[in-house]
Amino acid sequence: MKTVFLLLLGIVYLFLANAMEAILIKKLYFLIGIALVIVGVIRYIRAKYHTYKIMTELKLASEEELKNIPHTHGTIASDSLHALLLNEQTKTLLLAVKEDWEAEMTKKEIYFNELYEVAIVEDGVIIARTSNGLFSDSLLEEEENFLVEDDDIEDDDYEELEEVSYLALKMVVDNISAPIMEYVFLEQEDAISKEDDTYIEAMELCEQWFQKLSIIIKRHELERVPIRTWQ
Repeated sequence: MKTVFLLLLGIVYLFLANAMEAILIKKLYFLIGIALVIVGVIRYIRAKYHTYKIMTELKLASEEELKNIPHTHGTIASDSLHALLLNEQTKTLLLAVKEDWEAEMTKKEIYFNELYEVAIVEDGVIIARTSNGLFSDSLLEEEENFLVEDDDIEDDDYEELEEVSYLALKMVVDNISAPIMEYVFLEQEDAISKEDDTYIEAMELCEQWFQKLSIIIKRHELERVPIRTWQ
């Protein structure tokens, strides 16, 4: 507040200097105005730097907290508020989320054999999916309404699909209260081109995790096959 006051006061003095006819008073008001503006700008820069330094420290601390969670594979979001972690030793998948850098971390942990389905979702459209072969229906298809088929895409709509604003992995897990988990790899206010480096990097990482989780699902699929009694 004081910084804004100094800047406004300095601008007022500069206007007054421009309006004065007496050379001495004109120079005096001009020097006072310049001095006030310079002090205001310096205070503004210092305040911004102090805020940036604090935010950087909080972000690094949040990232370090996520890294310290035991895991063998992991990816941490660029904002250091989300992490998708996999621990092969304990056979668990963990989704860690923080509302902000100072908030407490929320963890959702599931065992590998509790993972039933995984899908890559792009702006509400499932573009790839792996599920346990023992289940015929898909909760993710119901949530995202439908899978888009090539025949359903008109030429005019195709160009729109070349821009994306949301890319995530959605998972169906053995949890009655919250059966669907998701990890967002890309979320933009304005859609970006699929040729954009940001999208390409996000999709590559998303596909890597899709493959990891698909292997886990298929690896544990046999464990759920019922043993038939010999006739």
